[in-house]
Amino acid sequence: MSKTMMRLFNGVLVAVVVLLGLGACASHNDLVSVSGEIMYRERIVLPDNAVIKVQLKDVSLQDTKAIVMAEMTSDEVTTPHAFTFELARDQFQQGHTYAVGARIEVEGKLWFINTQSYVVDINSNEAINLIVNKVGNE
Repeated sequence: MSKTMMRLFNGVLVAVVVLLGLGACASHNDLVSVSGEIMYRERIVLPDNAVIKVQLKDVSLQDTKAIVMAEMTSDEVTTPHAFTFELARDQFQQGHTYAVGARIEVEGKLWFINTQSYVVDINSNEAINLIVNKVGNE
């Protein structure tokens, strides 16, 4: 292979490596990760058929149902219970407010729910520790 061809090949190879590296950086920055743990304070063991549901919602609009952006459901309920949502950054709108909520149900009946708002900062990787409170007389 001639020196000219070798230089051209090396130049193309370097350009490809740089572009691949930049592409990997861009894709990581384009993701928003929302994670944390859900727990309850009561010292009880939940029935085997308990189900936990965690949702990430856009709660910006008043007087209307919040828009569910991501949801996780699990029938393996432990406390604390870890959750993670990863969404493309372009799914979030500037100026909107986002929050995480959780509930635990047994046979479709609500046992625990968060009673305070857990607002999400999409520019932070800080974990959200979400407390759910017991409802009713179960």
